[in-house]
Amino acid sequence: IVLALAGGELYMRYGYADSRMEFGLHGSNWANKYMVKNSLGYRDREWTIDELVSRTTVFVLGDSFTEGWGLNNAADRYTDVLQAHLGDDYAVVTLAHAGEATFHQTQNLLNYPYPSPDIVIWQYFLNDIEVAAQSNGMEWDFEAPPEPQIARESYLASFIYWRANYDKLFTNVHDGRSEWEFNYAAYDNAFIWDVHRQEIDRLIAEIEGRGARLIVVIFPNMLDPVGSVPYVDRVAQEFEAQGITEILKLTDEAAAWGLQERIVSNFDSHASVAFNQRVGDMIYEQFFKGS
Repeated sequence: IVLALAGGELYMRYGYADSRMEFGLHGSNWANKYMVKNSLGYRDREWTIDELVSRTTVFVLGDSFTEGWGLNNAADRYTDVLQAHLGDDYAVVTLAHAGEATFHQTQNLLNYPYPSPDIVIWQYFLNDIEVAAQSNGMEWDFEAPPEPQIARESYLASFIYWRANYDKLFTNVHDGRSEWEFNYAAYDNAFIWDVHRQEIDRLIAEIEGRGARLIVVIFPNMLDPVGSVPYVDRVAQEFEAQGITEILKLTDEAAAWGLQERIVSNFDSHASVAFNQRVGDMIYEQFFKGS
C-alpha cells in the first residue's frame, strides 16, 4: 500500500497532466508540459517579418479554443489544420490566449508588432461578453470548498479532492447561477449587450481599417450547442448588421456530434482533436478552397 501510494504521488507530481485541474497542486502541470509559446507569448511558431511579408497572412484572433487548450499537440488545432490545407504560400498566425474576450483580442491586434494581415479569422466564443458584464455590474465569483491540509501537500490527495469537488467550482456566489446561466443573462441584459456590441463593432472597425478580409467562426456552448443557438444567432446578426457575411456558426456541427466526441474530456469542454480537425476542414472548404 505504501509503495502504491508513493508511486501514485510521484506520478501525479511529475507525470500526470490534466488541462482542467488548475485548482490543485498539479494545476500547472499540463500547461508547463504542453503550452510552448513564442517570444510574443503566443502558442505559435516564431514568425519573422520576411516570412509574413512574403506570404498571405491570416491572423487568428481568439481565446482558449484557438490557443488549443486541452490539446497536447498544437498541430491538432484547427488553425494548424487550416495551415496544412493552405500550404507555404500562407502564414496562419495565432493570436490567442486562454481566458481572453473581445476587449483583449482587440488589444492583441493593436499590439502585434509585425505587418497588418491580409485576412483575419475571428474565433468568437459565447463567454466573450464576460468583460462587458463584469465591468458593468454583473459580478461573478465562485467559492471553492475548503481544501484540507493533505490536499495542499499531496499531489495525489489534491487530485482526488478536486475531482470529487469539481462541480462545486462553477456556481456564482452572488446569485446562485451557473457559469452558463450567467453568460446567457449577460446577453439578455440590454445594457450589457449594447456595451458588448460596441466592443464587437470596434474590433470589426480595426480589422477593416487594415484592409483585411474578415471571417468569423462562432463556437457554441460545447456542452449544450442547441441551447446556445439563440445567443450564437444574436452574435451572428450583429456581425451581419456590420456588413460581415463570411460567418461560420458551429452550432449545427457540434450538435451533430456526440458529447464525448466533440469535447476534450468530462472535465474539459474545449473542442476535441477530431472536432478541431473538422473545424479546420470547414474553414478551408467554405472560405479558401478554389479561391
